[in-house]
Amino acid sequence: MADYLKRRRGREGWFFQRSVPPDCRGVIGKATWIRKAGNSSTEAKRNAAMFLAETEQLIKAARGQQLTATQKLVSLIPERGLVPADIDAHDLVSSVSREPMYLDSEGSVNPRYEELHEVAKGVLDGTAQDLKTPKDLLTRATLLKSPAPATGFEWKRWLTKLMEHTGKQYIQQITRDDALSWRASELERCQPSTVRTRLRFLNGLFGVAVEEGWVQSNPFFELTKRVRGRAKKKEVVLLDQGDKDWAKLPQHHQLLWHLLRWTGSHASEAAGLRWEDIDLKEGVIHFKSHETRPLKNDFRIRTIPIHKNLMPILEAQEFGEGLIFPWAYNPKRARWLKECIGQTSSELARRQLETGLQHA
Repeated sequence: MADYLKRRRGREGWFFQRSVPPDCRGVIGKATWIRKAGNSSTEAKRNAAMFLAETEQLIKAARGQQLTATQKLVSLIPERGLVPADIDAHDLVSSVSREPMYLDSEGSVNPRYEELHEVAKGVLDGTAQDLKTPKDLLTRATLLKSPAPATGFEWKRWLTKLMEHTGKQYIQQITRDDALSWRASELERCQPSTVRTRLRFLNGLFGVAVEEGWVQSNPFFELTKRVRGRAKKKEVVLLDQGDKDWAKLPQHHQLLWHLLRWTGSHASEAAGLRWEDIDLKEGVIHFKSHETRPLKNDFRIRTIPIHKNLMPILEAQEFGEGLIFPWAYNPKRARWLKECIGQTSSELARRQLETGLQHA
């Protein structure tokens, strides 16, 4: 997911910045939208949502996209005061769609017409809301939560799967029954612990929808409570034992272990280091964001001294360019150490590479 909030050199505050799609630039007349979003991060995130909705409308207009009948009805919400007083919901539906009221001569009700009729009634009585797509929810959640790339990937993945399972287009159409049905289908083919993780992603997304006033309740709230998995017995491993067993690791994992052991960094942080991030002359390691491994937040951008036990290990290395551990990155899922887990020679090493180690 794109990050639309930027800092600008020499300028105070945060700025909304978004590229105009190449096929729309001739109509819109620019290549990039840049606007002041606010002086604080909170203010900027709030205003960015409004700017994003506005630019989406400009893109839609530039591309001349055709609206569905539902979207046409929803587009009348801001102008419902201009709708003639003598028009009813059936007239409104017929003005945007040729959907028949009945499916046959016996009077079988057309479900699609009923759906449009409900939306039309909401437009007329002022209760209808602008329907939000999965893309709208993902964009808003990204602006508010600034997730790690792997989290953004999982959000999109499981929200897409949910919408495919239900056959619905809009976030407001998802019900508690839909959520229960999706959970049941996942439990039929996955381990309970896996299903719980997926439910948490969806619960978080729909929590954003509730906060934004798009839906009245979260259909995934507390759905993980009754999903029980097998308890895993975890053994405590002491650092002094790790100091004895690190040589059991494959050769190309050993330097990574030492970095984890003596920097106290997260596994993804150490695995994403580049040779230029290590300064032996100054005796420091710089943890920086870069295109392949953006750090989760600004607090993780830091410079730390090289531990006395780590210095001789680094001095013995033949420095190169770029990533120190390119094998540790899975570009398809924007995730680090995916290929490393499970290849180590002991459970101890696996735990250390997966979770990272703190200073002794």
